[in-house]
Amino acid sequence: MGISLIPGLFLARHAHRAAGAQRGLILGRQKFHMPPRRMARFVAALNGMGFAVDEAAITQADGFTETLFAALGYPPIEAMDFTAAEGAQHIHDLNQPLPDHLRGQFDVVIDGGTTEHIFYIGQALDTCHALLKPGGLMLSYVACDGWFGHGFFQTGPDVPWRYWHHARGCEMLEVSVVGRKTPRHVVTIPDPTGIPRGGERFFEGPQMLLYACRKPITAPAYAPPIQGHYV
Repeated sequence: MGISLIPGLFLARHAHRAAGAQRGLILGRQKFHMPPRRMARFVAALNGMGFAVDEAAITQADGFTETLFAALGYPPIEAMDFTAAEGAQHIHDLNQPLPDHLRGQFDVVIDGGTTEHIFYIGQALDTCHALLKPGGLMLSYVACDGWFGHGFFQTGPDVPWRYWHHARGCEMLEVSVVGRKTPRHVVTIPDPTGIPRGGERFFEGPQMLLYACRKPITAPAYAPPIQGHYV
């Protein structure tokens, strides 16, 4: 897990939505995954987006990314992992239900390519929802390119649209696909509900699925989601 150019730009695009947030959490403590030339491109892009930063302002000696989040204006970001090996503050197996003391505690929750590695992925998504306060911001960037062996699952746009929007009542702020070789080309994915085969798309080369949404203040009645073309 780590923050490469596509996730970095995604986090920067939505940083303003975390204004006023007090507490954030990321699934798995994440490091930068950018060689020097790509880091230079990232810094230049951030400055073009209005962040007056240089490499020193967004990096830290241990390679992790808490400094980046702070520079973008996010609240202090804690980490959740199933092991303490990388210094996560919260040790929890996402295959299991969330302990009560962590429910509704975070203004921002970030899935940085973690849920695709959890066998009970529905439980992992339920945990992300449970972690959020009402009105909280959910951000996710996961693989959707058929990279077998990378994780258990490769999710498509029915996951954010059917789970977060239709089943959980969230306002969708972005659902997109970005090619790993074209990180500035963001392809918006509209709600596929009712479209044959969920608005099936084909892409060449590896891709990432990105989504951002906001949890409603008052939660609707919940029923497990079904795929959009079966509605």
